[in-house]
Amino acid sequence: MDTLESYGKIVQSLLTAYAEIPIANGTIDCYRVFAPKQDHYQVMNVGWDGHRRVYGCVLHLDIKKEKFGTSKI
Repeated sequence: MDTLESYGKIVQSLLTAYAEIPIANGTIDCYRVFAPKQDHYQVMNVGWDGHRRVYGCVLHLDIKKEKFGTSKI
């Protein structure tokens, strides 16, 4: 298996486990957004916390030149 492909599978596995952690407040769904051909991976929160709209990227990870670049908000 190619190194980038194995990195992608590891990242998908970790983010899938992360997205399954229950969110305590409101009615918020956690979505995984994977584009393995482009090496882009995200976890998004979407829903409502009372009257407040929740929508945003919780974690974004890219693999570029066989290195990881993350941004956590």
